[in-house]
Amino acid sequence: MAISRADIEAILAAFEASDWRSIQLKADGIEVALSKDGGLLPASQLASPPPVLPTQPASAPAPVDDGSLAVSAPSLGSFYRAPKPGAAPFTEVGACVAAGDDLCLIEVMKLFTSVKSPCAGVVTAILASDGDLVEYGQPLFRIRADG
Repeated sequence: MAISRADIEAILAAFEASDWRSIQLKADGIEVALSKDGGLLPASQLASPPPVLPTQPASAPAPVDDGSLAVSAPSLGSFYRAPKPGAAPFTEVGACVAAGDDLCLIEVMKLFTSVKSPCAGVVTAILASDGDLVEYGQPLFRIRADG
């Protein structure tokens, strides 16, 4: 599968929203080198292996008015509720989850990041649909913590 325009736009949006100073990617014969410093990257850097696209560090979930915790996207990407097409979703509304349970996957350029439950509790809402493009920090789930 070739890199699409949407993939490149997602990378550009993630780069713009990040505090990264530069990034270099190589996939499917396409090389992308971006810098916020306004200069071109030296040829020696362009020849080096591309880094893995990093994600933003996960922050503590934010409490919502109803007492549940909002679990947010750790990066921009495609939201997937199941580990593979046709498989059962990781979780459903009303399901009990343990701290560290997988809730979904976020995919950028075939790099999948698992979003895990920050606490034990009950899933009270799923705020994105399977296949949606989600933004960094966008709430994906609400969980009412046990205790």
